[in-house]
Amino acid sequence: MEPQLSRRRLLAACGVGVMGALAGCADPDVAMFVDRLSSDRAIAERSTSLPDSESEFASVVANATVNGTEVTDDGPAEGPPFRIDRPVVHNGTVYDLHWEAAGRAKPRTEYVVSLTAHTDDRETDAEFADLPEIDREQLDIFRRRIEEYDAETADDPADADDEQSPPEATFQQQYSDAEVAASALVPEPEYDTIAIAGYPVSVDIRSEQVVERDVYRYTATERAPTLAAFGRELRGRHRFALTGLSEAERAFFESVIDDNGSYYQAGFGDESEAAFADFADRLVAHPALFVDDRKGEWLLAYDGRDYWVTVDFVRMAEYADRLKAVDSL
Repeated sequence: MEPQLSRRRLLAACGVGVMGALAGCADPDVAMFVDRLSSDRAIAERSTSLPDSESEFASVVANATVNGTEVTDDGPAEGPPFRIDRPVVHNGTVYDLHWEAAGRAKPRTEYVVSLTAHTDDRETDAEFADLPEIDREQLDIFRRRIEEYDAETADDPADADDEQSPPEATFQQQYSDAEVAASALVPEPEYDTIAIAGYPVSVDIRSEQVVERDVYRYTATERAPTLAAFGRELRGRHRFALTGLSEAERAFFESVIDDNGSYYQAGFGDESEAAFADFADRLVAHPALFVDDRKGEWLLAYDGRDYWVTVDFVRMAEYADRLKAVDSL
């Protein structure tokens, strides 16, 4: 007998329409996940954000750790473009990221440059080397992409088919008045087709008016020199011991751990609902490390081991309304 609604049972029920018009398949009443943490570093990894190295957010974090960086919002003035609920990691160090309003960016003109490489023998109007320095700098990444494509197709000519067509690229860039004066591409291109790395590349330029936008300044304060140090800090400040459980609560929690660390409740009259209710009462009585709408995240100790517990009270307002976060992480 399965002691709680497992992923397998939930998916099977959705598949045969038990929940009625699929209601609840995407949104169960509650979803709970339990992960064992084996080290201080593991604790820190769950409670920090590590930006993707190629994302814009990563560059914001990197600059913020040095001397701050300014970023404009991408839409209506509703807040900073990057809002996170936990510290960030850069070069192995943990930082608290701060932001503040820093005025408004004035309207400006940016240029959208579209490039398409071709494999035919169409005529070109200029060579890459003949372009002004500002244009060579802007197109250099595209030149390298063509060289990579050329190397790949040279190794395997079969790659030069429709699925591996020559590169295309579009980028949007602001040019200073001096750069516009020096450029052969903006505001109007002097050439329709440029020879780049042996390929004719057609060029299309259009201007884009960027409206006035809010600007936010990001700065960072070091929180811990390493992830392990931050994990130890959180363990000492915010871990709570899960003790005094009833037999039903203990059996419930251990069954969740054993069943891939997950529990779903979706109105099936599952026999674990009462035990979950008692367990949930214990959780919401403690401030969570993080609260996001109806979801809370806790660090707890049970039988000598550390666990990260996440509960999304999707349709259980009686618990979601009791969620509270720690005063300071």
